[in-house]
Amino acid sequence: MDETRLSVLIPNYNNGPYLKEALDSLFAQTYTNFIIYFVDDCSTDNSLEIAESYKDDRLVIIEKDSNSGIVDTMNVALNRIETEYYIRMDGDDISTPERFQKLVDFMDQNSEIGVCSSSIETFGIENKVRVFEKSPLMNSANLIFGHSIGHASSIFRTAVMKENKIEYVDRFWRLEDYYLFYRLKDLTLTTAIPDKFYLYRQAAYNNNAEITQRKNLAFKAFYEMVLTDLGIEASDKNLSVHLQLNNRGKSTFGLKDYQNHIELLREANKKSLLYPVAELEKVLSRHLEKIYYQLIDQKKITLFQIWGLGEHKKALLKYYLGTRLGKK
Repeated sequence: MDETRLSVLIPNYNNGPYLKEALDSLFAQTYTNFIIYFVDDCSTDNSLEIAESYKDDRLVIIEKDSNSGIVDTMNVALNRIETEYYIRMDGDDISTPERFQKLVDFMDQNSEIGVCSSSIETFGIENKVRVFEKSPLMNSANLIFGHSIGHASSIFRTAVMKENKIEYVDRFWRLEDYYLFYRLKDLTLTTAIPDKFYLYRQAAYNNNAEITQRKNLAFKAFYEMVLTDLGIEASDKNLSVHLQLNNRGKSTFGLKDYQNHIELLREANKKSLLYPVAELEKVLSRHLEKIYYQLIDQKKITLFQIWGLGEHKKALLKYYLGTRLGKK
């Protein structure tokens, strides 16, 4: 057999009800020369029994001594990986049969790319397709608010991680993927392809109000770093405005507050050049436009103010009149 070029990183904790379906999807791949690092974080269900039922040398089962969470679990596997590429996979999700082959082929043909994700099709409590950003420059600019490629659906060039001593870090609750891409933005290019190679299970255990609240707090802490890196004061107001510009919470400020914050980000980046200038302008404009619609819905913006909103004016006027006439 040729040298193994691909590893699969699976962190597992109590995925028993879904694990067989996940593992079966890996062993059904058209690309067969891979090794799976299955790291169990002290599961209390039958996960290990299921994994051990597969009599295949490509499956390496690693049992941790203590439960320490997904970040440490992923690093246990990452430290073992020596192949050219590695692919992420969660123990309750599904990979389509052509996933490995298509992603390896893409990376072979695009040596400048360090990370590539595919689209994600969600199933369970919500069925939709998430298509991610193709442009590496836009992916860099988007990091001012969040990451715009999928982590679980990605393939990574292992050397980028190893040579730069990059591991997963549990600094921001459930934002280890965002923090990973934030640190990679100056080290490599990231992209996405539109194909749906990854099926992501959405269930009540990963989608509830408590999780949303905790994640908003994590984003606030993350944005403190983002603003500080830009040389902007991470005041309570600046953090709240930044959160709301990313649609994390109801808009509570006035039009000028959001416009001033956008200008602050724009000018700070022109000095620091942390993000590509032209692409950042597109990102800032898009997020500000979303706030305009929220302000219309909340009746916090006047017709006169809308008239002065430049390129957004025509669409916003139509929306404004529609809401007032009951045609929204």
